[in-house]
Amino acid sequence: MGFIVDEEGFSEQFKKLEDRVEKLVRMCNELQNTKAELGKKVEKLEKSLAAKDESEQGYLEERSMIRSRMDSLLGKLDQVFE
Repeated sequence: MGFIVDEEGFSEQFKKLEDRVEKLVRMCNELQNTKAELGKKVEKLEKSLAAKDESEQGYLEERSMIRSRMDSLLGKLDQVFE
């Protein structure tokens, strides 16, 4: 009879182990999905940042060109009034 009790205990422990392994597999799948989603978000943010950097660079170049043209016009006005 002790053998049957041990067998039942073993069966119960095996079931607990199966449950834990299944839970671990689900957690791994969830983590892989989360990692994939975060990877996509990072890629999207990197593209957005690159576009913003490009836009800012264009703004700085335009500002520099305007400043140069203003300096040129001011130089011409100085020549006229001299």
